[in-house]
Amino acid sequence: MSTAQSNIRWLNRNWGSGMIPIKSEQLRVALLSHLIHLLDMGEVETLLDAGLSPDLLDTLRTASVRDLNAIAGMSQLDVSVHFAPATLEAAYRRHEAMTESRQLMEYHVQHGAHPQLLVHLFKMTMEQIREQRALLCPEPQARGRPPLPKPEVREAVQQAWPRICSSYPPQRQYVELHYVFPDLSIATLWYVVHEFDDCETA
Repeated sequence: MSTAQSNIRWLNRNWGSGMIPIKSEQLRVALLSHLIHLLDMGEVETLLDAGLSPDLLDTLRTASVRDLNAIAGMSQLDVSVHFAPATLEAAYRRHEAMTESRQLMEYHVQHGAHPQLLVHLFKMTMEQIREQRALLCPEPQARGRPPLPKPEVREAVQQAWPRICSSYPPQRQYVELHYVFPDLSIATLWYVVHEFDDCETA
């Protein structure tokens, strides 16, 4: 059984009976063209399972673009699609998560995050880090370990860190810490947080 057939049968079992009519001639032409594309790809069984007869498939196979445009404009043609709101919501949530992760990565890069932290949080390679720095940070960044702030500032950072760790996921933690201490780079905050563990972990 092909992947397309499996998908059709899964949809038939799970989508229910809700249908959305397609009135746009442009979309109707696109859908008819897609049927022909499936034929060209050898997905005949998929189309037969969907209710199209062999004679109709032969007709579609020889249809010209002019034919498709004419048919798409006819009122007798009833074109509807199944719509799965749950899959749209899942895709949207995934898109949101990816967008948020990218924005957090960019924030880290723009505010001088240590490469080790970027690798740990965002699974970036050194080449990707260099590319993002070149893109997001026009001014050259200082090399080497940044100087630590005064002891009272370091103490304040270390006191704030446990609360932030318990309240936010890892990719947000240094962003939230930087909101509290905006005058320090994320690299400096990283060193302060790990002042007593020699920065062996992030």
